[in-house]
Amino acid sequence: MLVGRIVGKTATESFNFEVTGIIRKMDFVATRDPERHWVLGRIDDIIQQEDQTLATVSVLGYVDKDAIKMPRMPFKPNSFVYKADDGLIKRVLGLKATGLYIGLLDGSEGLKIYLDPKQLMTKHMAILAKSGFGKSYLAGVILEEFIEKEIPAVVIDPHGEYLTLRYPNKKQEEIKYMPVFDVKPKGYSKEIELYCLDKNLTEGARRLKLRGKLTHQEILDMLPFRLTSTQLSVIYTSVMDSEKQEYTLDEIKREVIKNKSPSKWSVISVLDLLKSTGLFDTFGYITPADLVKKGKISIINLKGIEPDIQQIVVYKLAKDLFNARKMNKIPPFVFIVEEAHNFAPERGFGEAISSRILRTIASEGRKFGMGLGVITQRPARIDKNVLSQCSTQVFLRVTNPNDIKSVTESVEGITKGLEAQIKTLPIGTACVVGAIEQPLLVNVRIKRSEHSGAPASLTEKFKEQEEDADTLYFYPKFLEEDVKKHATKDLEKLKLVYYPLYCLRCKFNTPEGEKIDNIYVDGFSGELVYSKNDTLTRTSGITKILDLEMKEKAVALFLTTYGMASFDTISKKLKIKDTQLMDIIARLKKQGIISMDGMEFKSNINANFEEILENQITETTVAYKYAGDAISPKLKKEIATKILDIFNPDAVEKKLCYYPYWLLILSDGTVEVVDAITGEKDEYLKSSNFIESLKIL
Repeated sequence: MLVGRIVGKTATESFNFEVTGIIRKMDFVATRDPERHWVLGRIDDIIQQEDQTLATVSVLGYVDKDAIKMPRMPFKPNSFVYKADDGLIKRVLGLKATGLYIGLLDGSEGLKIYLDPKQLMTKHMAILAKSGFGKSYLAGVILEEFIEKEIPAVVIDPHGEYLTLRYPNKKQEEIKYMPVFDVKPKGYSKEIELYCLDKNLTEGARRLKLRGKLTHQEILDMLPFRLTSTQLSVIYTSVMDSEKQEYTLDEIKREVIKNKSPSKWSVISVLDLLKSTGLFDTFGYITPADLVKKGKISIINLKGIEPDIQQIVVYKLAKDLFNARKMNKIPPFVFIVEEAHNFAPERGFGEAISSRILRTIASEGRKFGMGLGVITQRPARIDKNVLSQCSTQVFLRVTNPNDIKSVTESVEGITKGLEAQIKTLPIGTACVVGAIEQPLLVNVRIKRSEHSGAPASLTEKFKEQEEDADTLYFYPKFLEEDVKKHATKDLEKLKLVYYPLYCLRCKFNTPEGEKIDNIYVDGFSGELVYSKNDTLTRTSGITKILDLEMKEKAVALFLTTYGMASFDTISKKLKIKDTQLMDIIARLKKQGIISMDGMEFKSNINANFEEILENQITETTVAYKYAGDAISPKLKKEIATKILDIFNPDAVEKKLCYYPYWLLILSDGTVEVVDAITGEKDEYLKSSNFIESLKIL
């Protein structure tokens, strides 16, 4: 497909062309050089210059027999530029036709993208994305491929997200698009081995017990807090004269009891605390050979387990598996750690018991055939030594400035252009860096097996289906059994309800290109709603300024946005005459919208517009309701239209969206409100008159 003609100055490594067709940043294009070679290029940037759209292209080369070469002559102006075909892309980039199939190259006609399993096993992998953008979905796709290629893996699963790999995908909205990705529904019940602790043991799972024979160093490493030097000396002197290399907790406790130091009693209490976890056994414990088997995936389900216990499990499993692999007692495998920032946190975010062994595996595991896969929604909070050792990095959307900074410092090849792309990736699209020399945008394929949450890999047609719907629903992640734990008293009734929000999908034309922001408005109060610390947060007082006269609104928004300001500053910045400004301030003060603080004025509106845009609700919406009752909004859609005056978008699409909550009606008549997506209590709705207005109670 023709997309333009080359214009302006050209070179052998780059050129510009005037865009006449449909093309996007990071798309691949093709043109002929003066020697008539078909040359592959990639679009680095697209700009609008008056009535002309220009694209900048970096040249990647052409195929000459079995070699990739660069042109030796600059490109001729007016040469045609075409969208590159899959064959040229595949040949120039050297894309493999086998391996772990994760999806289709974005913008291609159907070019499958494969990851090299040997590279993952020897050079490690990281999956990085903010919550709700498909980390676990993509990890599930990769685990399916491990099974298909009979690659063993052990998965640390803190939230029980991978248990559904056992069952075939039955979601019709995904099944009908499976032919696009050339996959079919399939469950892996025979290949999945599930392990649980006593506390969360479920049907079909094996009880996870760790080997009870421990070195004294392992015992020290696993203690939930550091011992004093005096307490450490008690343990060292207790085992000094023993010929044993390993002890049970009872054995080392008996040795400590013999010690004459008064500090022994505090040591004994700590040993008792470790024993009380019930993790260790001298018989019937799980061995590395149990966990690592060809064609099997062992899932360590830690859902509902306390964080300090989770860390002990990860530490001991990782250490035993690493030692077993070094001695070649188990085959090469991959160790996958979900929520890795909790098990190997960066300095300044605490220290986990499991940190040191994960750092060791990251730096040394590749020599012994133990691959590491880390998955996190907070790249800034994971140990940089671990992250930097992951040669293959897979990004879904990352927007937090600290996370972006962490990624650019830890990962080679992240340019400013790629950084901007990562911030705006749509759900279901991943940016793969390190698999080959060029970063790849991949539309993640639909899973063969069931996924525990809402679909994170959406085809364009499915997106269009959602865009055509007038009403959308956020898909609940926490179901009945998950939320019952929030009941502080006897639970009489459990009800799923959907709270109304208006979604304003706003398009802004910026110097960097088109930007899309989703702005949400509370259907009851009219306040702006955004996600912060796993809780929906609302502004306070926004509705007071919506019906103000233009200059009154300008003053209120100026103070709300920039903080306190003097009379002269307001007059100068907004270019309002003093006499007119005096009248405006008087009216705003009378309405309680602004007030004085010393000699300056301040806004009484609680709203941080920058924070709202940085913390947009990013969870997946679907065109159908899972269950429960949708509560009609009290405010009409016109309230959302008035909100638009604050942001002034270039284009907007308005929809009614429903956000799921669980209502826990207790025996004493009180009601707890639990967010059905994050699992956190929502104190705002509990304290508002929302609950009282519901007839269902």
